[in-house]
Amino acid sequence: MTGVTLATFPKYVQSLSIRAPAWVGFVRMAAMHRTVDEYTGDEMTKDDAHRATGRAPKMSERIANQIADKILGGGIEAGDRLSTEKEMVAEYGVARTTVREALRLLESRGLVTIRAGVGGGPVACRPQFESLGNTMKLFLQLEGANLSDVIDTRLTLEPVVAQQATPRITDGQLDELQAALDSMRTQPDDYDNFIEKNALFHTTIYTASGNPVLRILMETLLLLVRDAEPTRHPEITRTAAVEAQQLVLNAMRSRNASAAGEAMEAFVHDTAKYYRKRLAHIISEPVHWQL
Repeated sequence: MTGVTLATFPKYVQSLSIRAPAWVGFVRMAAMHRTVDEYTGDEMTKDDAHRATGRAPKMSERIANQIADKILGGGIEAGDRLSTEKEMVAEYGVARTTVREALRLLESRGLVTIRAGVGGGPVACRPQFESLGNTMKLFLQLEGANLSDVIDTRLTLEPVVAQQATPRITDGQLDELQAALDSMRTQPDDYDNFIEKNALFHTTIYTASGNPVLRILMETLLLLVRDAEPTRHPEITRTAAVEAQQLVLNAMRSRNASAAGEAMEAFVHDTAKYYRKRLAHIISEPVHWQL
């Protein structure tokens, strides 16, 4: 694992025993969102992408895209009330049914929620990782992936992310990691606290990597694995995890990226052994998508 960077990561992956179907699913998901012209290399607009597929966007899709751009661009904050249906009809010069369809599209993408009752109406919100995880489950099931594929992918990437984060992580984030470990140590019987602080430890490292693609992918994989885990891990396993994570933190605090990657690799190696020995019946199950 030592010396692996984001540039050399693809070759590193090829040397691993991760089943191809899981990776094929991720590649296909990325391809679906490609917005670059394959011939010119130029960035394509949403309308260009629609025309490339031979279908012009419907008016409701155009309206939804305009609203989405305002939300994603920071012009509208999560929790802000949007214009009423009547106001949108006047603003965009379209029928009420077109506005409603646009709002339904945005709601299905997690960008809008519709509040009922007096004072209700459309409200801006931010998509949650659970939504992306559920979409990923659909593709993974289509590709015949099982939970072991998901776990292997996450555990393969963890050392890479730790290396990436080490030179970038702030002192404040390092203190947050230490506080999370101390909390798990001092409250060994509080399982809910372990789940919360263990997730915080990992997500803080993902954020510190400075790579939003890695952060989104890793947080989504973390949720997929968490959903498949048993209700409780033994206390001895939790204690061992905390001590292994402390070694990762020590290396990161000393700004030794190589040592951080090696410590994380040792941690995830032990984690993989635990999954395969204790949870073999769970991780061999195929990924199953549900609404």
